[in-house]
Amino acid sequence: MYTLIVEDSFSSAHFLTRNGEIEFEPLHGHTFKVSVEISGNSLDEFGMLIDFRIIKKKLKEILDTFDHKLLNDVVPFSPTSENLSKYIFDEFEKFLENYRGLNVNSITVWESQTTCAKYQKEVQR
Repeated sequence: MYTLIVEDSFSSAHFLTRNGEIEFEPLHGHTFKVSVEISGNSLDEFGMLIDFRIIKKKLKEILDTFDHKLLNDVVPFSPTSENLSKYIFDEFEKFLENYRGLNVNSITVWESQTTCAKYQKEVQR
């Protein structure tokens, strides 16, 4: 199996509430780094799983909806790194339906150099 990893970043702010209490995580910002991991079993006639530019373009398109915005105003869910990783995963999964044999392995959203959240689908056994 072949695996590609593409990374990009965006800057935005968010606050987190718990039971309606904004003070749970007051308004603050991050420069988020996002990593997408895609896999497949075969290469095309050019020796590529998929052109990196295609994945970079799609990732940028998704992240541009968040860049320099208040995430709470953009997404219909609590804007945690965990929820963002699942949202981006779902967007890539839909996108890759057009590319036979490719799968999203995982999406990792980094809030800092030392903290991240990763979403990957559970393997059915």
